[in-house]
Amino acid sequence: MKNIAGHDVSVFLYRFQLLGNSIDFVLNEVIAADMYPDIDEKMKPLVHVCCETLLRYRHLSASNTIMDGNFLVTGEFEVMLSKGLGIHFAHDEKQRLFQDAKRIADLLGEVMDRRTQEMKKGKQHTPHLIDQPPNPKKIKKALEELGNASLLEDELRWIAEGQQIRPGLKRLRPDDLPRDVTASRGYDHRGLCYVFEHKQYGELGRIVMIKVGEQEMLMQADFYLGQEKQASITAKKKQQIFEEVVTTFNACFDFNHQK
Repeated sequence: MKNIAGHDVSVFLYRFQLLGNSIDFVLNEVIAADMYPDIDEKMKPLVHVCCETLLRYRHLSASNTIMDGNFLVTGEFEVMLSKGLGIHFAHDEKQRLFQDAKRIADLLGEVMDRRTQEMKKGKQHTPHLIDQPPNPKKIKKALEELGNASLLEDELRWIAEGQQIRPGLKRLRPDDLPRDVTASRGYDHRGLCYVFEHKQYGELGRIVMIKVGEQEMLMQADFYLGQEKQASITAKKKQQIFEEVVTTFNACFDFNHQK
C-alpha cells in the first residue's frame, strides 16, 4: 500500500476524501472498531476543523483524496496533501493543519496502544459506535477550547520572544455588538477566530485575524448561510446583522492599527 506521495505504508490511518461539495473522513476500519469514547470526543473537533480548512481548497485538489495520514514502513508518521496542493496554502495555515493531522494520528496511536494492552491482559473490549452524527454544541464547545488553548500558546510565545501587546488597545465589549448577538472564541487554521451568533437566527459567521507579515494582519469575514437559501428573508436578515458586526469589528481593528 502507498500513500498520496507514493511512499510505502505499513498502517493506513485515515484519509480526507472529496465527496461532491463536502469532504468525507475515512478511518481505518480496525481502529474504528476499537475506538474509545473519550478518544473519539477529542478527535471529532480536530477532524471538523481539518475538513473546514480542506474544503477551502477542494477545487485545487488533483485527486479525490485531498489529504491522508499513514505510518510508513520506516515507522514514521506522514501526512500528505494532494499533489501540488501545498503551494496554495499560507505557511502558518498549513502548519496548523499538519499539527492537527498529527494530533489525530497520535490519538489513533493511543487507540492501538490501549487495545494492545487490553489484549495482553485478556480484557474484552466493548465496541464504540462512532458513526453517530457529531453533536454541534459539543463540537462548538471543543473548538472554543482549542481556540483558547491556541491563543494561550501564542501569548506565551510572544512573552518568550520579548514581544508586548501595545497598551491602550481598544477591545470590543458585548454592548458594542448588535442586539441579541454574542461572540465566542473559535478555532481556525488561518488565525485568531471569533464566532458570532444571534439569539433568534443562530450562527451568523466568523471573523478571522490572519497574520500576513511581521506587523500586518488581515481581517477576513465569513458569512454563515447554513441551511437557508440565499434569497430567503431569514438569510438576508442574518447577512444584514453580520454586516453590522463586521463594520463594528473593523472600526475597532482600524482604531488599534492607527497607533
